[in-house]
Amino acid sequence: MAQQNQPRILGTAPDPYDGSPDKAIDFWNTLANYYNINEGIYTTNTQKVSSALTHFKIGTPDGKWASDLMHTALNANPVNYGTWGDFKAAFDKQFIPPAAQMEAIAKMHDTSMGAKDFATWFLEWSTQARRTGVDETTKMWAFRRALPPALQNKLLTLSPQPTTLDTLVEKAREFERNWQIFGGSAGTSRGCSSSRGNWRNNQNP
Repeated sequence: MAQQNQPRILGTAPDPYDGSPDKAIDFWNTLANYYNINEGIYTTNTQKVSSALTHFKIGTPDGKWASDLMHTALNANPVNYGTWGDFKAAFDKQFIPPAAQMEAIAKMHDTSMGAKDFATWFLEWSTQARRTGVDETTKMWAFRRALPPALQNKLLTLSPQPTTLDTLVEKAREFERNWQIFGGSAGTSRGCSSSRGNWRNNQNP
């Protein structure tokens, strides 16, 4: 019988985490994404958590924290690493100061596009959104609110409405790009006054 091909590792594992509070959210997002895209290889909580604990830098306080979790899990009978949710909760409690998360949430809601170029603005907005740790529905709501009224209204014309943040972002990017190509100078689609300011009204549903 021919041996089935084993799934191959996708993506790149995060660099060992050194415990820095300002890197905690970015590290966690990279770590979670790595194990999400490789769920065909790490199929159980034990495999995911035990492997994830090896991404903490040995010889640092966070490395000691990871080692303590390993010790507790390995000395249970049977061995018990808990769930991925348990691991995330423990990580958040240890490494993510509540103030840092609240600051990221505030910035996600306050970083409006205004008259900025979409790509430049989205890079800034998405950086804060990744650091919030909030669910995708909340991010989608904040993304819509951060757009100029013209783009908000264009998105309302879509049927069906986007159900993921990636789809929502791509539709907004597409509308903005099309206006830059066919509609005129930068700024008009964002609600700025210009000789082509009627685009906003003409495109509303």
